[in-house]
Amino acid sequence: MRKILFIFSLFVSLSLAWACSDDDDKEPRLSFGRPIYILRAADSLAVELSVSEPVTETIRVPFTVDGTAVLDEDYTLPIREFTLQPGETMDTIYIYPKNNVVSEREIRLSLQEVQGFRLWNNRWAMIPVEIKDVFTGSFTQTSIDLKGEIVISAKMLVRGEDYMYKRSVLRVPFEIDPESTAVEGEHYEIVGGERELVMGIMKATADITVRFLKKEEGKDRVVLRLVEGGLFEAGTNGFVVINVNGPTPFKEFVGTWTSPVLTSVDFVKGMVWGHPNDCDHLPINNLSIDRIVFSEGAAKTLNVDGVQGDLAKYLRNCEVTYIGEAPEQLWDQDAMGIKRDVVTLELGKANVNYSATSVTERKAIILVRLLSKGKVLEFRVIDYEPTDFLTGTYRDQMNPGWGDPPQYPMRELYPMVFRFTKAE
Repeated sequence: MRKILFIFSLFVSLSLAWACSDDDDKEPRLSFGRPIYILRAADSLAVELSVSEPVTETIRVPFTVDGTAVLDEDYTLPIREFTLQPGETMDTIYIYPKNNVVSEREIRLSLQEVQGFRLWNNRWAMIPVEIKDVFTGSFTQTSIDLKGEIVISAKMLVRGEDYMYKRSVLRVPFEIDPESTAVEGEHYEIVGGERELVMGIMKATADITVRFLKKEEGKDRVVLRLVEGGLFEAGTNGFVVINVNGPTPFKEFVGTWTSPVLTSVDFVKGMVWGHPNDCDHLPINNLSIDRIVFSEGAAKTLNVDGVQGDLAKYLRNCEVTYIGEAPEQLWDQDAMGIKRDVVTLELGKANVNYSATSVTERKAIILVRLLSKGKVLEFRVIDYEPTDFLTGTYRDQMNPGWGDPPQYPMRELYPMVFRFTKAE
């Protein structure tokens, strides 16, 4: 109702001005196409100038701009005059919305006198500016470790609803807080160098990628903060702390780890379809007394003599090769599939059938990462060919009719993810 009264009052004031017009002058008449336009929140606006008869030469018709709307804040206006070419009776200029978030602002355009022409009824145009929605942004984490390369993400809300999967790109400004101790370009870099998180077309979060360059004691902290103002405000997590730790060396895993808990059971069950018995014998029998030991000396090794539960069907005592650390999409951790740095280890021997009765021993890779400040080991079994469980699912993954089978078909949607606790 307020917007309607606002536009009506503008219309009344214009009508009073028109009443003063004198119709006796027979010169060609210049006029805006209509007295009132509306600049929509996200669409450009075409404003027309018309003349009562075709012009015989090029005519330039300037106009002034005022009103309560702020140029280059609420809108942009690249052209400040109309140009009529010989034979034409109309020209159009365009106004573009910008960060128009303050209500009840308007633009007023006023045609200027042109020799040989008369300004007619619509010599003014009033343009109420429709406001845009304000985005509320929150980083998906308040703290994150930078090992090699990470994606920093923020979720966006509009009027309390998730803003995602749109067909336009959204750019969200951020800044590097002065509290940061790491130096950009020396200890880390923001890939692309931009100060914007980008939500691409049909994406769920606004992202940037940060890359590790060098570790230095006392210069290992970066604070990214969302920039508030205009279209953006900070939500619950308006900043994120990045700990510039660098790659995790194998020595961080050395030691005894106990009490494995299989955390991905519900996720795996949710991913299985069309095979009602595939989850009947998942390897959930893991004992609190189970323990594994990583050692480093002349060779890196894994000792599993202390494992008596279902993990014993897969693990073998073996040498271990450190492959490297890289981001991994962890679909079991978040519905959006968050990326986290994980270390890839190659086990010299494993029973990839994950079975007490069916044995196929070969090299296999596992993924590991440290949580809770090094007190918890996440141990991801992703390289396996099951014969006691998920058998139908595995056949589906290997079905050539679905395209070339992936190198590790169970890696993304069917990982056996264990959490161990470090022995005191």
